[in-house]
Amino acid sequence: MKLYPLHIKNTRFDVAIADTDETQQKGLSGVSRLGVHKGMLFIFQEPIRVQMVMRNMNFGLDFIFLSPDWKIIQLGSLQKDDENGIVSEYDCTMVLEVSLGTIQNLDLNIGDQLEPIEELNIQTEGVRQFKTGGTFEMVGQKIYRVKVDDVIPDKNRLQILNDNGEVVANIDPGITIFSREHTQEIIDRFKKGDTKDLGKFIIQVLDKHDAQKQEYVEN
Repeated sequence: MKLYPLHIKNTRFDVAIADTDETQQKGLSGVSRLGVHKGMLFIFQEPIRVQMVMRNMNFGLDFIFLSPDWKIIQLGSLQKDDENGIVSEYDCTMVLEVSLGTIQNLDLNIGDQLEPIEELNIQTEGVRQFKTGGTFEMVGQKIYRVKVDDVIPDKNRLQILNDNGEVVANIDPGITIFSREHTQEIIDRFKKGDTKDLGKFIIQVLDKHDAQKQEYVEN
């Protein structure tokens, strides 16, 4: 499961995301232990009053309820065998689960500001925009949902894999692939409206590709 850096009072936490019914239902249930400065971030499609429960938990948790701008609006704690759970006092868009004692150790208070990386901001905004979980990317100023369809690997072609090792595309030999950085630069130049400058840049990139030595990969 992918982890995203999130800073709480200058302390880095690495958090997994729960943004679907399935991942939110499971949460940290059954996990043997929660590592130091690790956590799980629940992202909701819209602001709601939510109840967090301790289902099949092996350790206690602190709960940090958050507003859309990453400010703490409520704090709470539960032991592993607590049967009542905890209900948010206000509508919230995110809840961060961390190890029991984190709130006290970091002296967290209502109104404190968390500091996510940009990729985590994109993920939370994507869930709210598309009203579903998944993987999201930003191109220019717009967020897109990345949909991975089932692709049958072709042993005679190059495969592109996702983070889980799943094949998301088969590539023909000799095809030109623009890097993410070059693609972003092309979009930025296109938006500026200078087609002459855009054309020159694309030619420069293609010339660079043509000058590179081809590499072949087996298996």
